[in-house]
Amino acid sequence: MNTGDWWWDTQDQLPAGATIVPVICASDKTHLTNLLGDQHAWLLYLTIGNIRKDIHRTPKKCAWILLWLIPCPPKGAKNTAEAWHSAVGTVLSPLWNLDITGPGLKCDCADGFQKQCYPLWAAWVGDYLEQVRVAQFSYGSYLMCEIPKGAPMGHSTFRSLDNPRD
Repeated sequence: MNTGDWWWDTQDQLPAGATIVPVICASDKTHLTNLLGDQHAWLLYLTIGNIRKDIHRTPKKCAWILLWLIPCPPKGAKNTAEAWHSAVGTVLSPLWNLDITGPGLKCDCADGFQKQCYPLWAAWVGDYLEQVRVAQFSYGSYLMCEIPKGAPMGHSTFRSLDNPRD
């Protein structure tokens, strides 16, 4: 992630000695059991972009943590997308209020010192069904993420395209 222009542009706006901590989330709907009925849950994972990719890709390094297990509403329930967004919003609400204009957080670093860190929302990882759920589009839509040039991180918008070549 640190090869992106947004990282370095944002880093330049921070006080000397401070660092960005890009937060990456992932979710996936998972089948739990047939014993108590058809039980499903959404797994919500979290990692940070400051971790090298070779460590991210090694499961035994535990770079991803299971943040929360969100129970799925029963089949036929209305507003399942609204329930998902409400649950994820509750869990991730501390991240929504953090930005580079605030004081940041004091974090312990691997070198034994404390640094001023600024956790910023960076990415959401998921398969097609999760992307549809996050963006609140209907199944079968083609999703395209638009980030206007010069827009700060986290100001992207999704749009559904009828023709994927548009």
